[in-house]
Amino acid sequence: MGLTRRELLRYAAAAGLGALLGYSLPRLNEIIYAVDKLANIRERRTITQTLKTNTTTTTYCPTNKTVTETGPQTNSTTTQPLQTLEEILFGNSDIQFIPLEVTDVEIDRNNAYLTLYNSLTNTQLQIALPSQYVLNGNINIGNLLSAVNNYNSTYKTNYKVYLVLGRANINQAILQNGIWYLPASQIYYNILISDREWKNVYNALQNLKSGNATVVMPTSDQASYANSLWGWSNSINSSTIILYQNGQQVNSVLNYIKLADSILGTPNNSNPSSQGTLHVDTITSIQELGVYENKYPVVGVNNYLGTYIVFIQAQGYQLFSNL
Repeated sequence: MGLTRRELLRYAAAAGLGALLGYSLPRLNEIIYAVDKLANIRERRTITQTLKTNTTTTTYCPTNKTVTETGPQTNSTTTQPLQTLEEILFGNSDIQFIPLEVTDVEIDRNNAYLTLYNSLTNTQLQIALPSQYVLNGNINIGNLLSAVNNYNSTYKTNYKVYLVLGRANINQAILQNGIWYLPASQIYYNILISDREWKNVYNALQNLKSGNATVVMPTSDQASYANSLWGWSNSINSSTIILYQNGQQVNSVLNYIKLADSILGTPNNSNPSSQGTLHVDTITSIQELGVYENKYPVVGVNNYLGTYIVFIQAQGYQLFSNL
């Protein structure tokens, strides 16, 4: 069998060494075997050392946890910068406020600790506000959440409590032990209740902000027209008859009034908004249709954007002051 060039060179080198030392041909074969064995051992060591080399990557998560990944590469460590609260809340969007679902509330003498779910960025976070900024009289945001959960359980409904946070000054919040502490005196926010998803809440408030919608405050008192309720119009600053588009909208309004009465502990109160703690607001564009008994304007609902219960906080800056 013919020899390869590598084998021929090894044989020649061993033969030369054997001649120099006076070894016989069998002894030369032993030398060649030893050289081959040494070469194989070195090759195996090289492969083993390559496979044992790896890389470690550290990535920051919004939940303040560290994720470590290992792979067959060279050793290296990469640390991503911590996210600001603005990045956690708004992501890459340019929206100026965000409705956040309140899922849990704990209140002590100084602060209210809110667990929030952000559907925009699919994250959960905790924030803290001074307790007096989520309080009005003897009702606080914890009472709202508890009442809503009980109402949902009893009537099989799906109302949610939302904290609507404005973007302005949000990065003045301080992160301590996984909780974002908000300087409430500089933060703009509203607290409201809705059975709509956050996108619908955002759309209604955005239309209100841009002037494409207004607020009417209905009562449960039926007016003289079909699908109509007595109420108040913010845009014309007057008691008015609100003519809804259909009975489904009227039923929705009546259910919100029932829920507001349940929270306030005032059953069968036709106008819970008059208490000054909760407002029942319909956000809509309206059309003036005439005057009833030459005294009360009649307004028709055009673009119905939902009815909401708005908690009127005793302190702090309201993001939307016309709710």
